[in-house]
Amino acid sequence: MSANFGYIRVSTKEQNIDRQKEELIKQGADESRLFIDYATGKNTDRVALQHLLQALQDGDTLYIHELDRLGRSKRDIISVLKEIHEKGVTVRILDIPTTLIDLSSFGDLTKPIMDMINNLLIEVYATLAEAELKKMQKRQKEGIEAAQKRGVKFGRPKHQIDKGFIKIYNLWKKKEVSSTMAWQLLGLKKDTFYRLVKEYEAELKKKSTK
Repeated sequence: MSANFGYIRVSTKEQNIDRQKEELIKQGADESRLFIDYATGKNTDRVALQHLLQALQDGDTLYIHELDRLGRSKRDIISVLKEIHEKGVTVRILDIPTTLIDLSSFGDLTKPIMDMINNLLIEVYATLAEAELKKMQKRQKEGIEAAQKRGVKFGRPKHQIDKGFIKIYNLWKKKEVSSTMAWQLLGLKKDTFYRLVKEYEAELKKKSTK
């Protein structure tokens, strides 16, 4: 028996999936057969997508809100669609209206023409999705380079030996607080705490020999 599936992808769990979900169900996707990924589209190594590909069978229908939900690169999009089509699955893409047309009522001559039109549109949309990804990556790179020129530092901030550290260090040396309490009070990991202790004591030793 054929089934109606839906695939949803957003980049992070903070993003809302309600719009995609409502539209897919409205078009005919079974809510119990919705597969949802919270991941970027940089590749196809996504848990829900892989489970979906395993679940799809001949005669099923798959609903997708936008083509780039499958991926961001043209190669990945075409590859996934090829695998789906080879299973005998019909794909309905909401932002490509011609894929929503029921071709079962079309004649033998019209159906191949509609298939060709859909394939051409998918090719165009996949190219646009990849172009948008490259444009976004370029903007990000330019933004980072511009920020670096302004002296902006990226990555995790380096922990400093400041007055707060010295105060807790002195309490720790006097055994007024345990080592565990010391690094917890400073919001440090154990290894980081002892690294700073080593640096601070080396600095004290250096000053005492002057």
